[in-house]
Amino acid sequence: MKKLLTCLLVLVLAFSLFASGAEEKSNDGPIKIGSIMDLTGGASNMGRPHSWGVEYAIKKVNEAGGINGRQIELYTQDCKNDITEGLNAYHKLVDEIGVCAIIGPALSNPASAWVDLSAEDKIPIVGHFMDEVCTTNPDTGAVYPYMFLAEPSCSVQSYDMAAYALAELGLKKYAVLYNPSNAFAKAHAEPFIAYVKENGGEVTAVETMGWADRDYSAQAIKITNSGAEAVFLCDYLAQNLISYDALRDAGFKGAILGANTLAPPLADQVKNDVYDVYFLQNYDMLNPNVGIINELVFSEMAATGTESPQCNVGFAWDAVQVLVEAMKKAKDPTDGEEVAKLLEQTTGVLLSSGDTISIDPATHRPNNMGMYIATYDENHNMVICGREDIY
Repeated sequence: MKKLLTCLLVLVLAFSLFASGAEEKSNDGPIKIGSIMDLTGGASNMGRPHSWGVEYAIKKVNEAGGINGRQIELYTQDCKNDITEGLNAYHKLVDEIGVCAIIGPALSNPASAWVDLSAEDKIPIVGHFMDEVCTTNPDTGAVYPYMFLAEPSCSVQSYDMAAYALAELGLKKYAVLYNPSNAFAKAHAEPFIAYVKENGGEVTAVETMGWADRDYSAQAIKITNSGAEAVFLCDYLAQNLISYDALRDAGFKGAILGANTLAPPLADQVKNDVYDVYFLQNYDMLNPNVGIINELVFSEMAATGTESPQCNVGFAWDAVQVLVEAMKKAKDPTDGEEVAKLLEQTTGVLLSSGDTISIDPATHRPNNMGMYIATYDENHNMVICGREDIY
């Protein structure tokens, strides 16, 4: 009996030493971070440069010594701009690979499905899912504890666009064409409409389309006949291309306003002449003296052959900086609960735009970030024509 007890004691001691050694090794080993992007789906033109931007940012962090001396291992999954695929990607990263944090996509539909899972698993997610439902409960306003946005939200961006159109362009009558099944588009369209009405403008038409629709001519004719001076487009590039040509084909001569998804390469992919187009931009990519966005886009991104829209490289860089800054302050950068609390305290983190970002702990969204307003010249070059910072 004594021999049996002795053997059991030895085994317990050996197991304890093994577990202690494994824990010590884990604390000194690489930090696993996930990245979920649309690489092959309907928004892959945004997802591919976004994914490359994450890779490049983490490469730079590792070259500078990593997170408190620990290197980052990056694992990337394709969400294909689909909720189910996004859930599969999340489970692959968290349940199989064991990442401790995730850089999310500029896609609200997939990201909105992770709000409960991230809390259950204590996995901080930093991304560019701009719909407020990804960071706060739409019914209660309560913050989702592990979801963080690294750019102005949809409503703030819509307010900026509407404010510029009303005050600077002097436009009074507006129409909206969007896909209500696209969380990104819906979260832009509704605040835009509300802001216009509350600030002396008139909404003459609101037309919608679905994911599978490829002909918007009927909607475009109704908008043209409504007397609108401008139309707000806030879907992804594929839908915006159809919308723009449908409106011009219908004879609409007014201004086309939109989110940053009207940015290049739209001007080179529509069949109609491009004029009076105004859209939001997070970065002044025409000014080499502002931030490092030009380095990311014109030097590093060009060398890889990554496609437009180029601004998504900056989005990715920014999200990584926000997450890494919190991890560097943590006693254990793999402790999701600790990192999430530090993310709530984010302040003054330098972005690729040259601006800094601070996170409001009540919303997990940025405070006081302005937006550039851009247009196209006659050669389809993007031109910055203003900046709005109304919030």
